[in-house]
Amino acid sequence: MDMVETKSGNVLVLKVCGRLDSATAPAFEAKLAATVAAGQAWIVVDCTELNYLSSAGLRAFLGGAKQAKSRQGKLAVGGAVAQVREIFDLAGFAGILPICATVQEAVNVCVA
Repeated sequence: MDMVETKSGNVLVLKVCGRLDSATAPAFEAKLAATVAAGQAWIVVDCTELNYLSSAGLRAFLGGAKQAKSRQGKLAVGGAVAQVREIFDLAGFAGILPICATVQEAVNVCVA
């Protein structure tokens, strides 16, 4: 798994590429925690190149969303491919964090 950071205004966009599973989820979770601890509580995870998401990855998203919320921020997901979007849907994550069709929609949700 690779992660690439960019900014869109006050929102950090973290592009996650490859697999988010038990081997890579700890690094992703640590990145989210460090980002929020550094004062960046508005985060969009760009999932356009994420091709696999396990339960460990879901836990990392949940932890990041809780941390962002504790700092009056928000974590949103943008651009998930169909198979990853299905995993979010089956796990009921649409009620936990915004899951948007595009990265730009997710950025808009964060700044709204």
